[in-house]
Amino acid sequence: MKPLLFLSLASTVMLSACGGGSSSSGSQTPETLSGNWQFTMAPPTDGSFFGGLQGGFLIDSDGSVSGGAEYAVSLSQLLIPCSTGSAQITGSIDSNNVWTLTAVAGTQTFILSGTQSLDGSTIVGTYTSPTGGTASNGTPCGTVQTGPIAWSATLVPPMTGPVLGSFHSTGGAAGLGEQDFLLSGSLTEGPNTGASTATVTGNLSFINSLTNASDYPCFSLASVYGQISGNSVALELVGPDGSDLGLIGEPVGSNGLTGVNPVTFASTSGGAVLNGAGPSYLVATAACPGSLGNIAAGGDFGDICLALNGASACQSPITLAPSALTFAVQALNSPPTSQTITLSNTSGATLGSVTLNLTNDSGANNFAETDTCGVDGVPSLGQAVILLPGQSCAVTVTFTPLETCAAGLPPAQCPSALTATLVVASPSSEMILTVPVTGTASSAHGSAISDFNPSAGVEHHADID
Repeated sequence: MKPLLFLSLASTVMLSACGGGSSSSGSQTPETLSGNWQFTMAPPTDGSFFGGLQGGFLIDSDGSVSGGAEYAVSLSQLLIPCSTGSAQITGSIDSNNVWTLTAVAGTQTFILSGTQSLDGSTIVGTYTSPTGGTASNGTPCGTVQTGPIAWSATLVPPMTGPVLGSFHSTGGAAGLGEQDFLLSGSLTEGPNTGASTATVTGNLSFINSLTNASDYPCFSLASVYGQISGNSVALELVGPDGSDLGLIGEPVGSNGLTGVNPVTFASTSGGAVLNGAGPSYLVATAACPGSLGNIAAGGDFGDICLALNGASACQSPITLAPSALTFAVQALNSPPTSQTITLSNTSGATLGSVTLNLTNDSGANNFAETDTCGVDGVPSLGQAVILLPGQSCAVTVTFTPLETCAAGLPPAQCPSALTATLVVASPSSEMILTVPVTGTASSAHGSAISDFNPSAGVEHHADID
């Protein structure tokens, strides 16, 4: 398995306390520093550089600290760091319970002093920089700073436990945009060795426990291998045969060329959440062909939300199960067949102005929709409905093939797949979900000519005897 390197170009401040041990209300002794920390370092008042320590792991042994952290330093007005890497950290605590940490980040040294909160979850203090830094080409990158500058750090909980969440597709060659695909699995964080990163391994599954089939067309099962540093995570998706399936977060060395945004791991009520702003996963497989080198050419990409040790943290306000419908081959003008989708409000709040609309993608009404989502279970008939917390309703799609070809195709290419799209929109939750619907109509003898059905008012194809 190829090792997955890690790059952290930006830090995210976690405002809520996360993890950490407990202490009695009367204790004045701070907790150990051992653990994974996300650092935030304010820029100097002269604005000569930005950044510093990002995230990493510390080991506290009887008040003597060792460890490592990723660092990134940028010059003023520049977004791309001029100096990055892994800093070695040493430190100790004095009689006043003030920690002093020395971090050697390339040619620049940071000296941080700070006080740990009683619950052990945060450190707040000031830093100086007795030596300036240089870029790889020897140009200045980071300046000497003697005045105290503010810094803080937040303890990140271990990334170990069961996960529930979703991929929300926003684009890609597979055409899955605005579909939500539910998944489950587990993640395990490796031991704290005092390095700047720790390993993350696990598995993800899109297999629906009710249907025993995968709801995600690109792949069903994947192992994940990656790293965490502070609250930044990068994972590689690997298939059962060892093939590269995709990425979650931006891996090291890509310098943002894939277009995948960083993902962060943050505490939330009842657990913790792994997610990203904007497209934060990229998939390319045989079923969803594309490129892993660039999100614009990817098979599928979109937003990710994985809840760790908390079932509801990443629940979509609206779920549709299944997320796609495929009808079996059916004879032209045969009696209708139907399949049902369950639409559920999982948000815990009332959702207003929810609309359901099915659009046939060809010239005939091969598919139709009815539902029980209106008041007292009446059909919505395209009108906006209100879904109460926990409410579910049935959406029934029928397939009555009136043509064997999609509009515009010559008879020589018949039969072909007929398609429709069910769109569920919820303005109050800012969500639009789509369900692709596919069916194929066939003539009795496998050949067809163009004919007209007056009763249906549409063109279709009939057999030649």
